[in-house]
Amino acid sequence: MKPEEIYSRIIDAIQNIGGIGATIDEISKAVPLGRHTLSKYLNHLRADGRISYKQIGRAKVWFVSKSPLQHIFTLREDEKTYTEKIFSRILSDMPEGILILDFDFNILFMNRYLTALYGNCIGQKYQHAFFGHASPDHHAKIAEIIAGTAEEVETIEEDKAGRIIDIKARRVENPDGSSSIIAIISDITEKVKYEKRIKNLSELHRLLGEAVNRSYTINQLCSTILKNLRDVITFDFGDILIYEPISDTLSCYARIGYPPEDEKSDAAEWKRRIATESINRKAALFIQFSRTHRVKGMDKNDPLALPASHLARAYNLQQCYVIPLKTRGELHGALIILSRFGNAISDDDRSLLAGVSETIAGGIAKIKAEEEWKLKADAIRISTQPIFMADMEGKQTYVNPAFLELWGYEDESEVLGRNCLDFWKDKAKAGDALTAVREKGTWEGLLVALRKDGSEFDARLSASLIIGKKGPLQLIAVVTPENQRINC
Repeated sequence: MKPEEIYSRIIDAIQNIGGIGATIDEISKAVPLGRHTLSKYLNHLRADGRISYKQIGRAKVWFVSKSPLQHIFTLREDEKTYTEKIFSRILSDMPEGILILDFDFNILFMNRYLTALYGNCIGQKYQHAFFGHASPDHHAKIAEIIAGTAEEVETIEEDKAGRIIDIKARRVENPDGSSSIIAIISDITEKVKYEKRIKNLSELHRLLGEAVNRSYTINQLCSTILKNLRDVITFDFGDILIYEPISDTLSCYARIGYPPEDEKSDAAEWKRRIATESINRKAALFIQFSRTHRVKGMDKNDPLALPASHLARAYNLQQCYVIPLKTRGELHGALIILSRFGNAISDDDRSLLAGVSETIAGGIAKIKAEEEWKLKADAIRISTQPIFMADMEGKQTYVNPAFLELWGYEDESEVLGRNCLDFWKDKAKAGDALTAVREKGTWEGLLVALRKDGSEFDARLSASLIIGKKGPLQLIAVVTPENQRINC
């Protein structure tokens, strides 16, 4: 007989004897070979992983291996062949999980990577060992291979411990003609969390950018920011306090999550004290409370302890997170996030909030500057004194209504874009004044103005440069009529 025929007859003999295994004497009745020759073939089959044995006293009882890989790992080091030693070490040290199932979802083999996560689950049902479910229907992807509708599947699942695992599985044919499922499994929990954090951070920056572009007031901006934060991060209550530099105080501009009727002045003061302490310490504060509303890990003499404890009692809080809102070293306020028990602020959430705090501060600074500029622009517009602005080339970019009235024009379109020298009788002298402003930053003196109808009047001109971060931007001038002398 050829060797392969002998191997086949040995396997058939073991299978015919049944699940209790076969001794070498029982096998020799079906395969008429000498004991030493038969032993040689048995050891070849064992080396190939096709059969295995159990030592019972001095006798070996042979079985057809249904989990040849697992058999390798159960052998003592001195029982393994050289190939088995190499193979077992490779599988054990792989940075991914190797799992083999039969077509009844029984686990036949799992390597060290998986046993470290789930323990030794050989013989258990895959869906129960990994996911805590009794029914295999819960994981239809693997079932597709068993049903014959797919040769290979890939899926991402959450296991019973909350880990996110990536599973790639395919059908393989065993040496005895049966089929198994081999799966490569990786724990990608940290990767998924990192990707989710990046996605959430990107989404928050997008939402905050939209809020800044679409908001016209600080109140509107802060309310939108809190809503956007709550859409991405789970928390119960939130406040944005704005710093008022003139009065050196923090004022609440937006709140979210509180009942409409909630106007606890004491709670508002406690939050201001906590926010002020965070600003003074120049760091974010993360405060955790016990069920009795005491601050965990904080000395009772800490200035934060009393207001924090009062605040926790008022809203039954588990956590409080306060972040100073600064950009380019300038303070603009503080963000306060509060959570009750059962709704904890995760480390990732705190990291996200810290990551967008400067963006929030920048948005507040922008709206502040726009509001301040609008107030100044309104003051210029309603001023009874004629005021105009011009670019560095002398072209007029703005005039207020008092300027139009004094010079006799009906609409600003008649004067904007024209050179400011056109509105003075002595253009050379007006040009000297413009040069002096460019060089020295200011100029003040008397000029003769020229109205639309050609009439003239004496005027005192006070002009100054508007300086930006990159240098001079425009000049602004205030005109004071000296008299109403008219020369036609």
